[in-house]
Amino acid sequence: MEQNKKKVGFYGGTIGPWLPMLAMIVLMIVSTITKTGGLNRVVLIAFACLALGFFLCKDKKNYGSVTLKGLLNPMLGTIIMAYILAGVLAQLMRQSGIIDALIWAVSKLGLNTGFLPLIGFVVCMLISTSCGTSTGSVAAVAPVLIPLAYSLNVDVGLMCGAIISGAIFGDNLAPISDTTISSALTQEAKLADVVRTRFPYAAISAGVSAVLFVIFGLSMSTGVPTGLTLDGSTARSLVLLVLPVLMVIMMRKGWDLVSTLITCNVLGIVLNLVLGCIPMEKMLDASGPVVAGMSGMMILVLYVLLLFQMLEILNASGAFDKLNAGLLKLCKTPRSGELVCYLAASLGSFATGGSGIAILFFGSVVRTITKTFGIDRCRGANILDGVACGATGIMPYGNPMLVSLGVVLALEGINPNFSFLNVIPYTFHCWGLLLIFLISILTGIGRRFEKKSEVADGANS
Repeated sequence: MEQNKKKVGFYGGTIGPWLPMLAMIVLMIVSTITKTGGLNRVVLIAFACLALGFFLCKDKKNYGSVTLKGLLNPMLGTIIMAYILAGVLAQLMRQSGIIDALIWAVSKLGLNTGFLPLIGFVVCMLISTSCGTSTGSVAAVAPVLIPLAYSLNVDVGLMCGAIISGAIFGDNLAPISDTTISSALTQEAKLADVVRTRFPYAAISAGVSAVLFVIFGLSMSTGVPTGLTLDGSTARSLVLLVLPVLMVIMMRKGWDLVSTLITCNVLGIVLNLVLGCIPMEKMLDASGPVVAGMSGMMILVLYVLLLFQMLEILNASGAFDKLNAGLLKLCKTPRSGELVCYLAASLGSFATGGSGIAILFFGSVVRTITKTFGIDRCRGANILDGVACGATGIMPYGNPMLVSLGVVLALEGINPNFSFLNVIPYTFHCWGLLLIFLISILTGIGRRFEKKSEVADGANS
C-alpha cells in the first residue's frame, strides 16, 4: 500500500509532469498553423509526448504500469464506445442519401442557406438541453447538418461552430447534465437553484450568439441554392431524421449515451434496409456504413487512449494536488478568489480534455475558496461549470471538436488541412460563456454572499 501511495518522480521539478501535456498543446497549435495538422498528426503528437513523459520519468522501469492505469478510468470506455457508435450512425445517415434529400427539401422550400448555422445552433441547444450531453448532441446533429452545409456552400467551420455552441449550451445548463450535477454537488448547492441562477448567463450568451450566427451565416453563404437537379428520389431517406429525435427522447427518459446509440444504430440499419436506401450487400460490405463507421473513428480512439495515459502522469506525480495548493495561495479578496476559480476551471478543462473531469478535479478547490470568502455556493458552481464548458467548446482536443472534425474530414473533397482553427472563431456561445463570467467577476455583478445560516446548512447537507 505504501508503494502505491508514493508519488512518481519526474525530472524538471514541479513543471516536469506537465511538460508532456504542455508540449502536446503547443505542437498541435504549431502543426495547424503550419498547415500540417489533421487527426493523424494529432495521434503522432500525442504518442511523441507520451514518449517524452517516459524520458522525464525517473522510474522508467515502471512508467508503463503508471500510465496504463489511466486506461482503467471508467469514463474511457464510454468515450470510446460513443465515438465508434457515433461513427456508425454518421455513416448510416450519410450513405442513406439523406444529404441529397435535405438539399432537395431546402431547394423546394426556397430557404436562404445563410440561416442554416442558426438552425444548427437552435437544434443542438434543444437536443443538448434535453439529453444533457454535448458529445451526444454533436453526434446526433453533425452527421446531418455538416454534410448539408458543405453541399450548400455554407462555411463548414461556421456550421461546426454553431453545432458545438448549441451542444455546450445544454451541457452547461441541462439539469441532467453531468457537469451541472457535478458542479452542484461539489459546491454543496441545490440543483434547482444552480440551474435557476445559471440561466441568465446562458441566455444572454445564447441570444448574442444567435444574432452572430445569422449575421455570419448570411454573409458567408450563397443564399438560396440554385441549379440543383435532384429529383427527390432520395426523399424517403428523410425518415431517418427520426433517429436524432429518438436519441433525445431516450436520453430524456434516462437512457445512457451508449445504449441510446446502439438502439439508434440498430433502428438505422433496419430503416435503411426496409426503405431500400442501403441494400444488404452494401450494408455488409467493408465500405458499408457499419464497418466504415467503426474504422473511421479509430484514429480518435487511438488519441483518447494516449490522452488518458498522459492524464495519469498528472495524477501519479501529484501534479494536480500541487496545483490545487498553489491556487489557494493566490486568493486575497472575493474578486481574486473568483478569478482563481475561473483560472482553475479553464486550465483544468484544457489539462484534462473535458469539463466533467475538470469540475470533479477542482470542485473542492473552488468550494474552499467560496467558503473562505462566504461567496454563494451557486455562484461558485456557475463559474466552475460555465468556464469549464466554455473552455471545452474551444479546445482543439475536446470531444465536441473532435467529433465535428471527424465528420468534416470524412467529407469527399474537403481540404485535408481543415482543422480546429477553422472552427474556433465561430464557437460564439463558448466564447460568450467565458466572457460573460469574466465580466461578472471583474465587475461583481451577480456576486452574492451567503448568510451564516446558509453556510451552516451547507455544512450539514
